[in-house]
Amino acid sequence: MIQRLSVTRWCQLLCVVWGTVLSVIAGRAVVRMEYASAVAEARETARDFSGPVPGRLATSRPLIAAGSIVAAQRQLARLVRADTALLATSERPIIWRSWLVRYVSVPVKDASEWDIIGAVIVRAAWLNNVWWVVLIAASAAALASALVARGLRRRQLPDRAQEGTLMAQLELTSVMVAGAAVLSGVLNSHVARASALMPSGGAASRFDPLALEPPSMVVHGVLIAGMTLLVLAVILGITAMTTSRYSAATKRASVAAWAFAAPSALHLLVFTFVPLVFTLYLSMHDWDMLASERPFIGLGNYSEMFGDAGFWNALRNTMVYALYVPVTMALALAAALALNQPLRGVRWLRAIVFLPTIVSYVAIAMVWQWLLNADYGLINNVLRSLGASGHDWLGDPQTALGALMVVSAWVHIGYQMIVYLAGLQGVPVSLLEAAHLDGASAWRRFRAITWPLLRPVTLYLFVTGVIWSFQVFSLVFVMTEGGPARSTDVLVFRIYQQAFEFRRMGYASALSWALFALLALFTVLQWRMLNRRESYVAA
Repeated sequence: MIQRLSVTRWCQLLCVVWGTVLSVIAGRAVVRMEYASAVAEARETARDFSGPVPGRLATSRPLIAAGSIVAAQRQLARLVRADTALLATSERPIIWRSWLVRYVSVPVKDASEWDIIGAVIVRAAWLNNVWWVVLIAASAAALASALVARGLRRRQLPDRAQEGTLMAQLELTSVMVAGAAVLSGVLNSHVARASALMPSGGAASRFDPLALEPPSMVVHGVLIAGMTLLVLAVILGITAMTTSRYSAATKRASVAAWAFAAPSALHLLVFTFVPLVFTLYLSMHDWDMLASERPFIGLGNYSEMFGDAGFWNALRNTMVYALYVPVTMALALAAALALNQPLRGVRWLRAIVFLPTIVSYVAIAMVWQWLLNADYGLINNVLRSLGASGHDWLGDPQTALGALMVVSAWVHIGYQMIVYLAGLQGVPVSLLEAAHLDGASAWRRFRAITWPLLRPVTLYLFVTGVIWSFQVFSLVFVMTEGGPARSTDVLVFRIYQQAFEFRRMGYASALSWALFALLALFTVLQWRMLNRRESYVAA
């Protein structure tokens, strides 16, 4: 009973933490929206104050000061009791804090927009709209806490254990998801309504120094959903472990394992799955990084992608580029067979072959760019010394992609050789000696024993090599920049161009999802082949 009581209290504490974090996330969005509205109103007032015909300075928020810098500093100093010298130098809005009161100041410049001659200060009602955020989050947390306690009590009844488990999970999931959805919907409605009520002068771009951008509802929605799913998963995991049929030692080991994995899982959630979902959201919008309007276009980016000749050219170049992988694997296997012999200095030879793997891609690209240079490159100088004519390896569309494939093969051969060496040293020596005593030649021993046992290693290298080849970017960016005549324009480089050169984040996200789908399909097919081959070898 003490253990169940402790579990109940821990789960209720997680519900309280969930409600508190949701209150903080939504509250910050509400406060940010209030600051943005106050800045827009103060800016509109500053425009009326500094215009050729000063208008009536009427604001919906309390107007603290609207005049010269000296008068504004004097009035503000009485309220915040802090150094107000920044008021005369800052060209951006400032939020002044005084216990539970917030003031927003906007500078007023002269006609030449050069010198600050005054300031407008209004009081921000930042606490007026926070109470409903706390109320919704607290209500959802209290209801979830009560459901957790009731569900754990219901599980103690032997005749209703299974039914209680299912009902408790469904009730808790429904309450937490519904609470997060209601909070996100109300928050979104509030921000939209407040944005519509902002003065027209506040509708400035994000690069306007006198504008404070409203909160991003996409970011806050993702944070609310992510926090809800995380806490829900933890609570369901704890309750499942404490009520399962496994022994206490197994439960403790499982809890310890999940505790050690939690930081990495949280990092994976925040920096992998959340950006992945956000790119899916971007891919359904016409998202320009510098535009204020980012309309929803559904599958428009995907339909454009299928009709884009540049996309198909990049896909074709990427698939041709990936052909270097089997060639590199063959060379790596040959090097591994040669360096698996008891030779003098074999460790140094292995280190030399492996060295390009640990060198920076940018450094490698710059060195090979010099080696392949048409005028003073080392390769052309050697060819000319032998009586042959030089060639513009990176400037000819017929050879540029092949040159990149050669560089990639040189980089990856060391890593693949090390993996093959590990596989060769795992081959049972007894099998090779028995085959040798039976009169099998070296080629026969390799074909009948070594190669079948290296098939899992080969398929692993093939899968990872193709994935790496589809993600090539640094060599293309440094050595050719997709040229000449788009002959080296690969998928990742095209994604980079669309996102950061043409500012089309939505279309770039659609290309990224296409690349993800291709790699996922290829990986699934290859791993199925791997499992089939492994069962064949075991047989």
